[in-house]
Amino acid sequence: MSPTTSPRSRSRGARIRLAAAAISAAALLAACGGGEVKAPAGPGGSVGTAPSGPADPTATLRFSFGTDAGKNYDPVTAANQFVNTFLLPVYDRLFDIDAQGKVIPLLAENTQVGADGKTLTLTLRRDVTFHDGAPFDAAAVKANLERAKTAERSSLKGDLAVVTSIDAPDRHTVVLHLAAPTASLPALLADRAGMMISPRALDNPDLDLMPVGAGPYKVVEDQPGAMIVYERYDGYWNKSAVANAAKRIELRVQLNPETRLRAVEAGEDDATLINVDQYAAAAATGKHQVLVQHGTGALLVYLNMARNPALAKPEVRAALSAAIDREGISRSILGGQCIVSPQIFPGGYWAAAPNLSANASAFDVTAAKQKLADAGFPNGFAMSMTVVNGAPYSTVAEAIASQFEQIGVKVDLQIAEPAQVIAAFTGQKSADSYVGLWPGAVDPARTVASLYLPTGTFNPGAAQDPEIVRLAGEGLAAPDDATRAGVYQRLSARAVDQHVHLPICSAPSVIMASAKVRGLSSTISGTPDLRAVEITRG
Repeated sequence: MSPTTSPRSRSRGARIRLAAAAISAAALLAACGGGEVKAPAGPGGSVGTAPSGPADPTATLRFSFGTDAGKNYDPVTAANQFVNTFLLPVYDRLFDIDAQGKVIPLLAENTQVGADGKTLTLTLRRDVTFHDGAPFDAAAVKANLERAKTAERSSLKGDLAVVTSIDAPDRHTVVLHLAAPTASLPALLADRAGMMISPRALDNPDLDLMPVGAGPYKVVEDQPGAMIVYERYDGYWNKSAVANAAKRIELRVQLNPETRLRAVEAGEDDATLINVDQYAAAAATGKHQVLVQHGTGALLVYLNMARNPALAKPEVRAALSAAIDREGISRSILGGQCIVSPQIFPGGYWAAAPNLSANASAFDVTAAKQKLADAGFPNGFAMSMTVVNGAPYSTVAEAIASQFEQIGVKVDLQIAEPAQVIAAFTGQKSADSYVGLWPGAVDPARTVASLYLPTGTFNPGAAQDPEIVRLAGEGLAAPDDATRAGVYQRLSARAVDQHVHLPICSAPSVIMASAKVRGLSSTISGTPDLRAVEITRG
């Protein structure tokens, strides 16, 4: 796929003028009637009335989504951070996570931690079959976890690094032997590391496009890049949870956020995940539900700290952080819906550093220039930046590029299709930075592994801060929640101090849905959860 805009097609001056206009303009969003609605001063809540009346269990849920997730729906090898939307209907996990982030049973009914903390014994459900008829048992769990630990292209090795070996003493018991005590493993097994694939399908050449799991829905059709179709699995073990859920889900890929919003307005789709800057326009219709859920997601500038020598210096990264007008970006581009923060975890979340200095997110051009000079770059330097070709991300990137250029940092802004952007940053490693959304994760260990450790997918330069690496190990090995909280709070503060990536704000998940949709929500990691959504009659 080719970029919508070539990397050199916009002059630096044009980008500065466009971004400056975005920052200085009043945050007004067009409403459906042709008028204008002023965006809320602060983050908004859900609006609209939940539907009442009986559900139609034969209905089809038409959900529109803004990424094809790299056209890879294999939980082990997928690298796209938004892929869970496609995976949750198909793949039940060993555990689930509730809205407060608490681990609850799913395919593993019970757990027992050994006296020394170095074994985790799972007791499995007995009434589960995969979509292809294969039984769910200890052998299946062992095969899945060993594949996730050892497959060449596995993106889950960090999640399971603490697991040294796996035993299956009987059909319904799995024993995980651990290198050290850890309180994070059950939460990680509530994410992709715990998604169970049919053992008969592990070697399927089309597993990346035709998932085979034990979840409430099975895939019946896949049009890569366009749509994936699910139908309710009649053999699902937890029938009561999905008894009134839609019989069929059409998960449609539509990259343009405005097109997605208008499709729900027109009744062509039942629901979609919208951008935070669309909140006011969606709420203004008065005919639809706008569902806001705060999770662990963040909008940030990801950095390849090994590719560009300047970015390897914490002092340079500190200058870039001070050059970002976070308040202006949130207020004027994101409708005030994104809560300004210099750390990856949202305020109030148990892993977030609680007492950061106000200077950590201060916008100060003079100070930024001085920091840059002190770091040995009095005349600035050049860097590349990539972003997807859609609002609000491209607009945010243009604003940041213009702000960097105000302190002498010349930005080669490359706007491209989503798959090309991810490939450039995480695969080819040809971009110095990437402006995008981290959707969040079920556990801070997953966020840390992905963003801050040298093996992380979104740390393409394999940069490492010894203190962060040390704290990450402590966080994994912490024996209880209180100890873990203290460790991850220190780690988050260290990431802010060293400016390892540049968070801008904590972003909520915002869904627009018709008045017939019931039971649609987002997980704590920002994933739209389609597993038990009902469509009411009438």
